[in-house]
Amino acid sequence: MRRNITVILFFIFFTGELSAQNPSPKKPAHDTVKTIQVSPDQNSKMAYNNGLNSFSKGDYPTAINNFTQAISGNPKFEPAYLGRANTRFRQKDYRNAVDDYKMALSLDSNDEKVWYGLGQTQTMLGNKGQALSAFTRVVRKNTNNGDAWYCLGELQAAILNYKDALADFSLAISSKPNFAEAYNDRGVCNYELGNYKAAVDDYRQATAFSKTPEAYNNLGNAEYKAGDNDGAIGAFTEAIVLKPPYADAYNNRGTVYLDKKSYTDALADFNKAISLDSTNVYAYCNRALAEYKTNDLNKAKADCNKAISLKPDYGSAYLNRGNIEEAQRNEKDACSDWQKAAQNGVAAANDYIKDCK
Repeated sequence: MRRNITVILFFIFFTGELSAQNPSPKKPAHDTVKTIQVSPDQNSKMAYNNGLNSFSKGDYPTAINNFTQAISGNPKFEPAYLGRANTRFRQKDYRNAVDDYKMALSLDSNDEKVWYGLGQTQTMLGNKGQALSAFTRVVRKNTNNGDAWYCLGELQAAILNYKDALADFSLAISSKPNFAEAYNDRGVCNYELGNYKAAVDDYRQATAFSKTPEAYNNLGNAEYKAGDNDGAIGAFTEAIVLKPPYADAYNNRGTVYLDKKSYTDALADFNKAISLDSTNVYAYCNRALAEYKTNDLNKAKADCNKAISLKPDYGSAYLNRGNIEEAQRNEKDACSDWQKAAQNGVAAANDYIKDCK
């Protein structure tokens, strides 16, 4: 059954406005108009503040121009590089954003916000190692930065390093006790590590803080693995209530009904999953098994064929089709399918192959 891992990028907002000390002109003697002299540094501060204002309005091109003007007036104005980098991030101009973050770090290597922004941007570019390094710099400076710990956990989970990811998510939760996404994703790690009861606890906490259909779907998966079929059905039902066109939740609930031998309910859920997502290979394979159990062999075989057409390396579909072929006394075809199932990672198929001539 599928699980969901939340991907969240927290955006770092700018520091407050800098005072440009704009002088108020006094009326000169004899009403003579004079030009007020503003220093280059004051111009840079005003341009920076204008950039903040444009950014807040979502006017990113103007913000870029403002921050660039601030940098032109003061090439060592670190907040302006950060502002332009954040704006480029919003524009998905990640490579140029990296350049600005690095320039900001050359001016102030201890700025936590810059390291965090650089980590976000490297993540979007797929540079996991560099992103890990950036977020690590953040938490070394501030061990209570829950968002950075969360991002570290996401990166560790992405490379299947679930133990380290679990530790990072735990630190994120310690810093932010109501962090629903961190509970959800720690649940994913516990699930992958086989800690199903711990996963159930995490998903329940996630749903307590944020009732998302994905968290309830994950809770259902964990409840099922922990042996609580009724709890799993309840969680999947809640996911469907929150998100009626949720094909995966219907498929997952159908799997539990199948395990309970409630074949009518299982078939209804698999039918609904397929009506919502005609490419849901798992629902076709599961429906085939329900049809096999109710002796509707031709439909079962057709669903296996459909699953294989969608996913030619789907070992479970070959195993199921082999069982159907055996029930139809097509032993040669059954053995061929079992062999394909074994070739595609289904170890149980080897027990069937032993009986093949």
